[in-house]
Amino acid sequence: MIGFFGLFADNKLQSLDGADSCMDYVSQNGIFLLVQGLLTGKTPQELLDSYFRTETLSVDGLEGNFVLVLVDAVRQTVFLYRHLVGSYETYYAQTANGFCFGSNLATLARRSGLSLRPNESMLPVLFLYRIVPGHYTLFDNIFKLLPGELVSWKAGILQRQQLLTMPMFEESHKTDEKESVDRTEFILDKILTDWYSRKPNSAVLLSGGVDSMILQVYWNNIWRRFEAHRQTHRLPQSAAVVLNHPYTKPDFDYTISAVRQLGTEHLNIDQQPLCAEMMSEILSQTGDMPNHVQSFYFATLAEGMKKAGLEAGICGEGADGMFGNSCPDDILSALIWQRKIPVPIFRSLAAKFIDWIKPQNYYAPIFRLANHVTDFDYPQHPQNNAATFTDFDRVEELFGRNGMLEAMRYRRSILDRMAVPLSSADDPNSLLRAQLIGFFGEGITTATYWCSMFHLHGVEMYNPFQDSRLIRVVSNIQIDTRFVHGNPKQVLKKALARHVPEEFSRRPKLGFGQPIFLWLAPGGCLFDAVRQIDDQPWLPPKAKQEILATPNWFLWTLLCYDIWYKTFCR
Repeated sequence: MIGFFGLFADNKLQSLDGADSCMDYVSQNGIFLLVQGLLTGKTPQELLDSYFRTETLSVDGLEGNFVLVLVDAVRQTVFLYRHLVGSYETYYAQTANGFCFGSNLATLARRSGLSLRPNESMLPVLFLYRIVPGHYTLFDNIFKLLPGELVSWKAGILQRQQLLTMPMFEESHKTDEKESVDRTEFILDKILTDWYSRKPNSAVLLSGGVDSMILQVYWNNIWRRFEAHRQTHRLPQSAAVVLNHPYTKPDFDYTISAVRQLGTEHLNIDQQPLCAEMMSEILSQTGDMPNHVQSFYFATLAEGMKKAGLEAGICGEGADGMFGNSCPDDILSALIWQRKIPVPIFRSLAAKFIDWIKPQNYYAPIFRLANHVTDFDYPQHPQNNAATFTDFDRVEELFGRNGMLEAMRYRRSILDRMAVPLSSADDPNSLLRAQLIGFFGEGITTATYWCSMFHLHGVEMYNPFQDSRLIRVVSNIQIDTRFVHGNPKQVLKKALARHVPEEFSRRPKLGFGQPIFLWLAPGGCLFDAVRQIDDQPWLPPKAKQEILATPNWFLWTLLCYDIWYKTFCR
């Protein structure tokens, strides 16, 4: 069994598929406690002992990036808890048979006894953001734990409680640049040292960017400390998946340059072009929707690492959402143009003129944003626009204006649940919300999906930038240090520059040069699957023809949904 799965039927625990290589597992007197991820502060046994005394799951003093599951069959009780971020998704459903829960959505859906159908209210969310973040899933009546949430089921009664919010991580003292860099270095070293004690045979998933390079630097240092007794000069492995295509060659060169600079041993794992059969197999195994074509590659990556004898991967996902990305930077740019061109109509005219002389440029959207900085229903506002590829016009056409607005509000409601303020005295322009919406929206959902892909092959993944100890450090960086206009992730770059030449800490971030649009087009390896996309009640024939004729990210999401729907709901 992949992951864990439990089912209460007739008030009895019918099945619990237990520990594997990706979790810690303790039991006593008919009570089971499972831990997925890195838990510090208390041991699983200490948590179990505490439950015997209090009959509740206490999370005081716990740190890390983990999910807890406690099952008491005698008292007909289940507790599910996700620590702020959690290393895996945890899904659950209350059905006529009882209460179901698990870390694998596909397994839970099939064994829940539910009549599987899509959650139609989440379709606008899916087509805006290519995934479904937050509380809901793409299945109707199947839910998932929110960050910091405790779900309890006691003899048929389901309750939800938010135990952690972002203000709980804030301190009165805010750190400047130097102190922020010092604290970041100290905590990352501590986090990775804790991980080494659990899974020393791990490889950093090295892309060559700032996030993965700094993890490799610290992992190398930890390796030297603990492996010195072996009297070897060998450094730990890094790993990456490689697609042999001209579009991806810059990505490969970028990675290899980092490998050479850091002196690590590197494992390249070859990825074949996607085919509909592979997509169908993975969707059938996970039940969840990938946010990007590259997400499918993580199954190949995990399989290759397993064959190489590696137990786990260390991933840099989450660094953008914590240390800075383009969303708050766009707001800062818009505010500059508000001051330079104070009349809104002039900014609108400037945007139109720039569009005319240079379509798909950076500045026209910034001029328009300058007119809507405080309008959170503006589709292209950084709190709504997950990426430049989002087709708001198409989503509005298919699901209506209200459907699109509700989808954007649903995504923003995750921040409300985490008590992230709309604005504050030191953050009047809501830069923090613009950044954290990506972290608590796509960021953690993407990371947990990748964890699930690794889990399919018995390999674990850890995301140090989503560890609550580091989140605590970043939450107390001064706003003007955390958000430096034109220079996102300043603190991380400064930290990396202590270990490598300056140019490596300053080089621009690469995108993912995947040939997905070629694969979707006539003659591409996914074109036959595109032609077989089924009709849907919400997809008018004319709109469908237009979508199928235009290889873009909307078509990609439609293809993924079509394969998912045929796998589970038809």
